[in-house]
Amino acid sequence: MKKTLVTLGCTAALVAIFSVSSHAQFDIGNKVKNKLNQKVDQKIDKTIDESLDGKKKKTAATGDVAADDGGSSAAAKTPETRMKAWTKYDFVPGDKVMFSDNLAGEEVGEFPSRWDLNKGNAEVAVLGDEKVISLVQSGTSIHPLMKGEQWLPETFTIEMDVFFDSDNPNVAYYIFLVDDMKSYNTEVNGDFWDPIDVRATQVKLKTFGSESEELAAKEVKNQWRHVAISFNKRSMKVYLDEHRLINIPNVNGKPTGLRIEVDKRVDANTMVKNVMIAQGGKKLYDQVMTDGKIVTYGIKFDVNQATIRPESVGTLASIAKLMQDEPSLKFTVEGHTDSDGDENTNLKLSQQRAEAVKSYLVEQGIAEDRLAAKGLGESRPLDKNSTPEAKSNNRRVEFVKL
Repeated sequence: MKKTLVTLGCTAALVAIFSVSSHAQFDIGNKVKNKLNQKVDQKIDKTIDESLDGKKKKTAATGDVAADDGGSSAAAKTPETRMKAWTKYDFVPGDKVMFSDNLAGEEVGEFPSRWDLNKGNAEVAVLGDEKVISLVQSGTSIHPLMKGEQWLPETFTIEMDVFFDSDNPNVAYYIFLVDDMKSYNTEVNGDFWDPIDVRATQVKLKTFGSESEELAAKEVKNQWRHVAISFNKRSMKVYLDEHRLINIPNVNGKPTGLRIEVDKRVDANTMVKNVMIAQGGKKLYDQVMTDGKIVTYGIKFDVNQATIRPESVGTLASIAKLMQDEPSLKFTVEGHTDSDGDENTNLKLSQQRAEAVKSYLVEQGIAEDRLAAKGLGESRPLDKNSTPEAKSNNRRVEFVKL
């Protein structure tokens, strides 16, 4: 087996999937060389080859979510099957991105520059050809670098992908809605002293939450799970992949920040990627009446493709329902990208994505003559800054009233 940089696919898969010991887990530089010097039998070699052969993705030019193994073995399913499985998913992200980190430009082996460390050990690593945050040891805790105290608004959404080697119940991601224990205030934060406890098949907060029977019935092996949190003044919903496992109408306490911590009592790879926090906004109908359009960030695509990802179903269902309730509404579906990558390529891709969204809505029963599709590429940025948040705000689909 070649001894080479961790960024090569074979080495990345070996480091990410078949760590021999917790000390060697996602180590960089000399530690990787030491790991590669260990004897690896033919069975492992074969499994790595199969893993690499199954990956059909490229580095993102437009910063979209990667099309790899998805929350529920998505890579093995057709786009139609993936979308159908998420038909009851009603999560819709906020309409202004506050924090977004796809780890672009980060150095492998270094601590991620847009995060702070509460305790433990975390570093940027590579799985396949994607950068991830490796939470190396149990108890590792990180939080995003945000200005000010109590920076979460009263209405917001949080999304992230977390990795599970298996369904071992001794591996958990704790999502705290308070930056750190020192800033916790009983009168303000209430029940948020406790974390949202995310495991491979279940989510809980104190006595709330449940396990998904559907997820529990399937084998969990080297899978990403999509976690989505929606908070509206006092109500909270939490989703694991397409399953809503927490629905609290009246939460005791106010979220003020975000902290991600890992608890693992077995040797396991624990990783986080695609963290996005968005502020909630107007209802869809109010947006149309006030602004003449709806700006959405919940419609996501496979990397460099026009294939709609299943976590888009909640946003698309909301648009379809609005058009069913308001039969006079007609929209131009506009696709927009950020400025990364080739301008002509982005323009062509944005047109294909706008057409894909139109086709999906027509399949849901919306008359075709009520929709037009137009790709605008990077030509109309909402935010001309070059920050990750600006790029995330520019990557969007708009429904402009005709």
